Parts: sequence; C-alpha cells; structure tokens
Amino acid sequence: MIDWPLESDLERSAAAALAARERIRPFARETPLLEAAPGLFLKLESLQRTGSFKVRGAASALTAGRSAGAQAVVAASTGNHGLAVAAVAAALGMSCRVFVPSSASGFKLHRLRGAGVELVEVAGDPLRAELAAREEAAASGALFVSPYNDPLVVLGQASVGLELLEQLDEEPGALFVAVGGGGLVSGIALAIRARWPRCRIVGCVPAASPAMADAVAAGGRAVPSRLEDTLSDATAGNIEEGAITVAICAALVDDWAVIAEREIAAAMRAALLEHHVAIEGASGLALAAALRDSGEGRPRVAVLGGANVGATALEAVLHV
Repeated sequence: MIDWPLESDLERSAAAALAARERIRPFARETPLLEAAPGLFLKLESLQRTGSFKVRGAASALTAGRSAGAQAVVAASTGNHGLAVAAVAAALGMSCRVFVPSSASGFKLHRLRGAGVELVEVAGDPLRAELAAREEAAASGALFVSPYNDPLVVLGQASVGLELLEQLDEEPGALFVAVGGGGLVSGIALAIRARWPRCRIVGCVPAASPAMADAVAAGGRAVPSRLEDTLSDATAGNIEEGAITVAICAALVDDWAVIAEREIAAAMRAALLEHHVAIEGASGLALAAALRDSGEGRPRVAVLGGANVGATALEAVLHV
C-alpha cells in the first residue's frame, strides 16, 4: 500500500515509480519523442497501446491488485481509462466492469463495447460514474481502479516522465500536459521535478471544463467547476473530493493554461496536417499551449496523451 503524500517525498516516490515501471513493461510500450519543429518536442503517447497513456496507470494498479489476489476489477471512465483497464484485465484473466457517463464519446463507447467489457451507463457528470463505480466495487469486493485518484495509477503514469528524462539531452524550459483528474501531470511531475528543477510544468485545461485549475485556485481542494461540451472529452468533468492529485498539482505544477475550443481544434488540425500525427482533443490542449509559448530559447515538450478520436471529430476540426 502506498499511503504517503507523494509530493512531499520525491525520493521515495521516484523509487516507487521505478518499481511500477518494471511491473508495467509487459503492457506499456516506450513511446517516441518527436522533434516536430526546432525546440518543440512531442511525446507520442498517442502511439501507446490502447491509444493513450492510460494503460500505464491501469497496468500499475492491476498488476499490484492481481498479486494481492483480486480477480475482478471495476473502473469508471470517459473512454481511455476503461480501454486500458479492459486490456490489462483481459491479459491478467480478471473480469471487468466499466461505468461510463452518458456524455462519453460515441467513438470511445464503440471501442469499449468492442473490447468485450460490461458497460454500465450513468447519467450526468463523469464524477457520478466514478462514485457509482466505487460503490459497486465496495459492495462486490472487486478491485476499484480510479482513473486518477490512486497512488498506483499516478506512479504508473510517472513512467512517462522517467522516459523523458532518458530521451532528452537537456532540461527543457517547459513541459505541457493536459489535465483532467490530474493523474498524468502528477506522475510526470513526481518523476522529473528533482532532476529538472528549472523546468516549468504547465497544466493545460479546456476553458469548458477547468476543474483542476479551479481546485488549485481554491487552495488545493476540489470544488464544483464549469462543465460544458468540449473536444477534450478525456479531461472533462469534476474531481473526486479528497483526490490525491489535487495536492500534487498544487505543489508541483507551476502554471495553468486555459485553452479555448478553437485552439484545441487548431492544434488537432496542425498535428495531423503539419506533423502527420492524429490526436484527440486532450492532446490538443497540450499542443495548443506549447504553440502559444515561445520557450524563451529553451526546448519545450508537449505530451500528446492519446489518439482515440473518431473520423467525425477529425473531419470537423479539419474544416473549421
């Protein structure tokens, strides 16, 4: 059990992240770092197994749970986390149920159904699906794997940061990461902060759903936040009360970039037409923020967290 405040003991967290990285090697690939333009690097988690970085955290939590005797898993997801949990659960011989909000992307729901998992649709905000999944896991005795509010999940995502430390020859000036519940940016920050103390970590949120930026602004506690339709469906929704990621983000994320829908669409279009990379809206957040930033002559990195985007969404952004 990992129960210490991760952000207050970076040395211990780094050791735990390294251990998680070894556990997830059979399930998550090391993704390439592309220099898309002079000084602009793209970490292509869009090429990760299941189409997003989420497989890292899912593998970290499920391998630990399976070793402890768990035979069934329950998760909540808008798509990417559910796909990741389903793939790892199948590999480990575990049954899997995924609670999804009714607002989830039709493309991602189609992929989840294709993965053969049992889907439970919940009306309302993605947070409602999270809470319903927790209740189901508690009642059934199944392992619950949160998309972000779980130290093992955060440490699995930290492997992205560990790879960046190996792939870049110099400390970048800024690192841009899309933020929903904060699992990815928390893990990366834990992995890199001690080695790259001058790197500015920028959390990127959609203006339509800036939950983590609002939580940090509120003094490090989850608060009700605006929730409107957004291309960045993977980061949309409110945050579970008491989530460990809020404290980590408050301690280790330096700046927040709030991205408009037109900027997300423009970044998705640029990724496809200029860099030949298909990305979903959440990845567009990080790229849009990086394109805004000059970097002051130092390298900057955008983490492109996923590529689970349907043809309809891609066609729409290409014709904006």
